[in-house]
Amino acid sequence: MTVITARQIGESAAKTLPQLLSQEAGILTRDNTGGPDSQIDMRGFGITGDQNTLVLLNGQRLNEIELTTIGWTAIPLDSIERIEILRSSGSVLYGGGATGGTINIITRTPPPGTSAATIGGSAGTYGTNEVRAGVSVAGQNIGFNVFANEYASDNYRANNRVEQKNASSSVRFFGPQGDLALKVDVDRQDLRLPGARTAAELETDPRGSATPDDYATRDGARVSLGGNLDLGFGRFAPDLSYRDTTRTASLKDYSEGPFSTYTDTNSKVWSFTPRLKVPYGVAGIQNSLIVGFELDYWDYLSRRAPSKDLLDTPPTPTSPSAHVNATQRDQALFAQHHSAFNEGTKLTLGVRWQRTTMTAQDTFNAAAYASGSKTSTPLAWEMALRQELTATTSVYGRVGQSFRLATVDEVYSQFGGPAFDPIVALLEPQTSRDYELGAEYRTATLRVRASTFVMHLSNEIYFFAPTFSNINLPPTRRQGVELDASAAISPAISLFANVSLTDARFRDGAIGGVDVSGNVIPMVPLVKANAGVAWQLAPTTRFSGVARYVGTQYYDNDQTNSFPSLMPAYTVVDVKFTQTAGRLTVGIAVNNLFNKLYYSYAIRNGAGTSFNAYPQPDQTFLLTAEYRF
Repeated sequence: MTVITARQIGESAAKTLPQLLSQEAGILTRDNTGGPDSQIDMRGFGITGDQNTLVLLNGQRLNEIELTTIGWTAIPLDSIERIEILRSSGSVLYGGGATGGTINIITRTPPPGTSAATIGGSAGTYGTNEVRAGVSVAGQNIGFNVFANEYASDNYRANNRVEQKNASSSVRFFGPQGDLALKVDVDRQDLRLPGARTAAELETDPRGSATPDDYATRDGARVSLGGNLDLGFGRFAPDLSYRDTTRTASLKDYSEGPFSTYTDTNSKVWSFTPRLKVPYGVAGIQNSLIVGFELDYWDYLSRRAPSKDLLDTPPTPTSPSAHVNATQRDQALFAQHHSAFNEGTKLTLGVRWQRTTMTAQDTFNAAAYASGSKTSTPLAWEMALRQELTATTSVYGRVGQSFRLATVDEVYSQFGGPAFDPIVALLEPQTSRDYELGAEYRTATLRVRASTFVMHLSNEIYFFAPTFSNINLPPTRRQGVELDASAAISPAISLFANVSLTDARFRDGAIGGVDVSGNVIPMVPLVKANAGVAWQLAPTTRFSGVARYVGTQYYDNDQTNSFPSLMPAYTVVDVKFTQTAGRLTVGIAVNNLFNKLYYSYAIRNGAGTSFNAYPQPDQTFLLTAEYRF
């Protein structure tokens, strides 16, 4: 596990959670919407990175059952206690979508007998401004905290203004036998959508927009109640959570054709996950057993029409509309066993049995092919062994199986039916056999990790643009090497660096009648690297900087590897200076220090003659101030 602490978050030059995570080995972020919530991709899944990277907030999944990015901006950075990163792991405890890895964001709960408050703000390039505040108060038996922020920016592109409001709160009750915490979060986002730029527009007007009227909104609410209780023989930790998200979007057909679209989508999910951890010893071997079950109940409704006033009007040949109703019911039982045979040998065994039923239908279409239901019983398991060779050196190995289930957007197509009408085409679960070997060297001032991994996937779920449909791919493979090092070379200076080599290919088979055996999967760079420094220049002055390099990669929709060029590699440097005077801390951050013109996502056109891309911001400045009471 890699852990990013609250202190590291505060000292980092990153302005957003995706920027922070992109500094880690094996994690890539890309902007494929023009919004602030970037897609995240662990270990080379390309455009399906979001669906193969499981993101949790306090152990509860944030991934939706639709093709949307994680709402990173809905989580105030000040509310985060730490971030835990597990590469290629997490399926046993948390379920589907963790083949690339798991990111668990842990928010702060007030510890007993403490109190603190902060108020801060920022202002920067392109009309960027933010105000934020937080307070935490706790006695010996009860405590609460509240974090809130309001953010707005016109951003680099035309028609790309974003306004974001968040509030995160928790109440925690303490007792000798355990604790209980209630967490409530709400968020609101208004976003203008600039659309992609053509290759020619990237040269003449990268900041422009051909979609001046497109926009999207998001309203979210999350409530969770969880805690842990000491039963004497073990600890019982039940978690009950509810999430409600409403998204709207307006995408205009600027050719004056019939394909303008307004969508209003609401998803609700209840989740109940009780767990029991029982430690015990046998013949000198220290063991612990975690057992639990999970119940998830998803309800989804997406209304789609050429305009908002036609959402509830049945479709006509000139005014297509749809009502997509879907449910997903997950039932899972899991167990994970840890054994420490001695101080240097640790064995982990885990298994998860899951039963998932998805039902989807277009209520405006009575045809049999416009509805469907499928029950899947995917299995996840893992075996891992860690062996200490010396007091500073250890090796580890892991083998396991993970899975992913198709989202609603991947089984429903509004125009994929035989009469250019809605259709529901249910897909097989994606499965992956995962292998990893690694070694780690750790002292008080130096940590070095090296790992190599292979993932053999079957029935990988993928959108195939030429047929405008989602399909189960022929067999695919990811393999790679990660090197990661961090060192405190003096009490004032610490360094980190990492490099990831990832090879993602089709093992064999054909797509759309074209043999793709051995071809590289698009949107996966062979090389990605980061290097950074944190330097305490003086007792109250600090500098941090990071350089991020992303190598060349095939354009999205180029499964045949026939497009005449690759997406260009790019290097971006971010720096930050902070100065503290008593309780006040001020800082200046410069992102894209050397004004690199680049894009992190692009897709080739159907003819293979050009591409569209989302250009990224040029050099930006951000002034920050925070006062701690």
